[in-house]
Amino acid sequence: MKISCDVIRDLLPLYIDDILSNDSKNLVDEHIEECENCNDELRKLSGDEIHSCAVNQNENKSIYDSLNKIRKRISLKIQLTVLTSVIFTSIVVVFACDYYDNHRIYVPYKEAKIEWIKDSMKTYEKYRDVDRVISSDGKTLILVLNRTHRTNNDSIYSDQVIWKGPNREYSYEDEKGEEKLADIEEVYYMSSDAWERYKEREVLIYNIPQDEFNLERYKREFNVVKRKSKLIWTKSNGFIG
Repeated sequence: MKISCDVIRDLLPLYIDDILSNDSKNLVDEHIEECENCNDELRKLSGDEIHSCAVNQNENKSIYDSLNKIRKRISLKIQLTVLTSVIFTSIVVVFACDYYDNHRIYVPYKEAKIEWIKDSMKTYEKYRDVDRVISSDGKTLILVLNRTHRTNNDSIYSDQVIWKGPNREYSYEDEKGEEKLADIEEVYYMSSDAWERYKEREVLIYNIPQDEFNLERYKREFNVVKRKSKLIWTKSNGFIG
């Protein structure tokens, strides 16, 4: 039976996709062996299929490249976020440790529990440092205890002797920079207001100034802090804390 070229050309796409029955495939094979036109049509259709596959491959590659670029960008953002978090956390830890170790906390007089034992001022409470400020004439001493957050959890900062008393030599540098022995007549303990003033003005934190301007400031601030502090010992009456 003679089959027309139109019928064969309708079957060619199915033939290329290999979904025809064996009988139909045989009909197409027999026809294209004898028909040059249909054979050319088959080659064209087969070429278009190859081209279509190539186009699909290029499209897939383009999609893959785009996805890969997006993945790299996301990965870089994640890395930057992690790095920023690590740096921020490290900074917070450093400041927290410094605050824990070094931030000075005022110790009120009642909590200091100062006692007079064997001609010395002592305490068995934990503290970090004793700040001592002496008047420019060497007759008045103001002191205060401070602690840190670490002090409360670490016994190594406990030092019993606060002031060795009037029978022990206590030297200081006067306004001329000369070392002298103090003749302490009275001792005060800073109140919280005095402590804040002492930290804020700073002039009392250092040695007695040698220039006239700063020496006057030192004397003035010393008297202010003294007025805000508690008298706890006098040469005439002893410990009166």
